[in-house]
Amino acid sequence: MTTLAEGAAAVRRMLDAESIAVVGASGDPDKIGYLPVDYLVKFGYEGRIYPVNPRLTEVRGRTAYPSLSALPEVPDIVAIMVAAPLVPAVLEEASRLGIRGALVITAGFAEVNDGGAALQEQLVEIAEAHGIQMIGPNSVGIIHSPTKMALTFTAALRQGPLAPPGRIGIVSQSGAFGTVLYGVARHEGLHIHSYISAGNEAQLGVPELVAAMVDHPDIHTIGGYIEGIRDGDAFMEVALAARSAGNPIVFVKVGASDAGATAAASHTGALTGSDEAYEAAFRRGGVARAVDEQHMLDLLQAFDILESLPNGNRLAIASMSGGAGVQLCDAAEAHGLQVLPFSDEVIGHLKDVLPPFAAVANPVDFTGQFVTNPTGLRTVMRELAAADTADAVVLFAGLGWSAGDGWVEPVVEASGSGSPIFVVSPLATAEQRSRLTGAGVPIYETLRQATQVIASLVEWNSWKSPEEVAPIEPRIDAGSGAMAEAAAKALLAGIGIPVPRGTVTNSPEEATAAADTIGGPVVMKIQAAGVDHKTEAGGVRIGVTANAASATYGEIVAAVANYAPDAALQGVLVEEMISPGLDAVIGTKWQPPFGHVLMVGLGGVNVELLGDVAFALAPVGPDEAREMIESLRGYPLLAGYRGAEPLDLVALADAVSLLSRLAAGLGETLRELDVNPIRVLPVGSGVVALDALAILAE
Repeated sequence: MTTLAEGAAAVRRMLDAESIAVVGASGDPDKIGYLPVDYLVKFGYEGRIYPVNPRLTEVRGRTAYPSLSALPEVPDIVAIMVAAPLVPAVLEEASRLGIRGALVITAGFAEVNDGGAALQEQLVEIAEAHGIQMIGPNSVGIIHSPTKMALTFTAALRQGPLAPPGRIGIVSQSGAFGTVLYGVARHEGLHIHSYISAGNEAQLGVPELVAAMVDHPDIHTIGGYIEGIRDGDAFMEVALAARSAGNPIVFVKVGASDAGATAAASHTGALTGSDEAYEAAFRRGGVARAVDEQHMLDLLQAFDILESLPNGNRLAIASMSGGAGVQLCDAAEAHGLQVLPFSDEVIGHLKDVLPPFAAVANPVDFTGQFVTNPTGLRTVMRELAAADTADAVVLFAGLGWSAGDGWVEPVVEASGSGSPIFVVSPLATAEQRSRLTGAGVPIYETLRQATQVIASLVEWNSWKSPEEVAPIEPRIDAGSGAMAEAAAKALLAGIGIPVPRGTVTNSPEEATAAADTIGGPVVMKIQAAGVDHKTEAGGVRIGVTANAASATYGEIVAAVANYAPDAALQGVLVEEMISPGLDAVIGTKWQPPFGHVLMVGLGGVNVELLGDVAFALAPVGPDEAREMIESLRGYPLLAGYRGAEPLDLVALADAVSLLSRLAAGLGETLRELDVNPIRVLPVGSGVVALDALAILAE
């Protein structure tokens, strides 16, 4: 089995290959086998090119060879483009010759049917048995600008040369869409260092491809299009390594909708997990998630050219249009950014420069008459960049400025004087855009683009390294399937999450005795395998006195027997009633490929109707648990809304952390654990798990 480090090193060797064999090369320009050799020759690949085709003597002026064995040397990498059934034999020949890198461009494997999947597994067996590292099959190829390697058949390169080598790497699980990303990136002036199409990831996958780029000294930012991750541990390892190295990763992750998830699985055979799991994994690993390809490209540009990132979410806005300024305020708020008033000192400085009828609040409205005042513009932009209430500055340059270049240099000269500056200019020329981006000033066509990018930069820059917390590994003797509530609560109590005092009774007499021992009104609940919704089954009674416990026992048993005749009754749980508080819900679910995904939310309609929940990968420490709680829209209810008594947030965060540690310790043995509700009591009084459902692996 290839380790992440070994796989990354193999990808680096492929990128730096000094000799390439193309098996299945064609001399017909209308066939895809023609394009890799054509591109390598046309773009000036710096290494040696060996077309392989027994029916040809040359391809694009290069000698063609009948087989790999006939080559004058052992190439660093072999690109395979023959029919799918012939690929194993080519890979076998490559292994005998000592070739260690293979790019399988041929399609027709796991992405099509079971037969193709079996053929793909054969490739993996050959590769692993002989030490070959393989990208693909079903890969569109590799583009590596430093050596002018275009080992691909994409039509995206027919329109022009390779992008100049830059600091951006792109990885894509979609071949066609990935090359569209490459083409658009090149069109928008992004300099791509390397592009790799992952294909079916039979052996080397997204983690190895990304790790190779993280390890590359000339690559700073990595973008990607992904449909699913197979190895969650490897992905998290490379994501955290990238954060440690200061390399931003920006991914478009598709498959959030049910239809999208189904399409993604059928497209590449990828194991697409729940979208919540990916959101949690990206947050844990510090990966910026782009909502679409344009957002990704905008973020790649910003990460690539900015000398510094916003240190907070406060935005200063300057505009030659009052209407645009108002829209920027709306867009900023929609993306979680703040537009705060300027200090009196800043306002005074602005008044010294701006016309008397200009607006000097935030946003600043220059008015149209300020268009011809480059000196004033420079002063204003410097003032805003240095303002102590701004972490980023957005300038809207409208039609009047777009007609000339006088506004560009003042903005360039003001950049670097404080917070980063972003420009929105719908009609900026290519020259203006190039001058700004070359000076480290991102520019966008729309207001939404700017605020969306800034919000993503703020989130990425505020990332915190995950707390290191140890898993809890209790002994479980409950077999498989759903645990009874009492057993699930015993599991919680064993790790320190409080539960009500209570006991399981098996007769009316035992129920009476239990209620009498507990004292006061009690709660009585059926315990029965297969009856998860006890209230709907008539299996719950609240406020039962000791005198009524015997009769209530019989009523509960009869109601549940009528509701679910085949249910295996296990008695009636008699518990103390807990004083009033606010009900929350915490839970965890085993969700490959990332393991347990933790959830916390407020109970009742907040979960069922509003979906007011937060997710994270298990385990989490108390601080991260507290951040999850504070991210809820209903958080003010816990903190003491409108004079209400604040509740015990510390105890709730501790319970969330303990549950996550339990889930991490049990791993896939625990399929699901829901604590709903968990009652949050006033500060200092703690929490109590009122109900629990645990499901163990079959």
